[in-house]
Amino acid sequence: MIDRNIIGRISTPEYYEVEKGAIRKFATAIGDENPVYHNEEYARERGYISLLAPLTFPTTFRGKVQDWFKSLDKNRLLHGEQEYKYERRFYAGEKIKLIENVVEVYEKSGKNGTMTFIVRDREGYDEADKKVFTERSTFIVREE
Repeated sequence: MIDRNIIGRISTPEYYEVEKGAIRKFATAIGDENPVYHNEEYARERGYISLLAPLTFPTTFRGKVQDWFKSLDKNRLLHGEQEYKYERRFYAGEKIKLIENVVEVYEKSGKNGTMTFIVRDREGYDEADKKVFTERSTFIVREE
């Protein structure tokens, strides 16, 4: 049983420098050869400030593991889904403030038993403190 008191827990903000090399490496890892992720001159010619970060790039922002997540049995943990909602795209050279928040915990019963779903949002903000994106992840914990 997952403690529902984790709902609404907001992490301490963490800050990430978006680096050109990290964008290039990530784009290569996901097999996306779009030049706006690899060639800064090409990206600028297309009207971008610098190299554009791929849509799923926020997955690279790895910070302090939250206490609620540490307490989960990783042998029973599944990745349910992940989605991104952008207010705007972001670029190399920007600094992103990331805040994590558990927004929902619920259970469902199925043929394999009860599963607990944990929905977590991570919101990214620019240096003007304007929201850039929300990453929503759903984790599934299978019963023992």
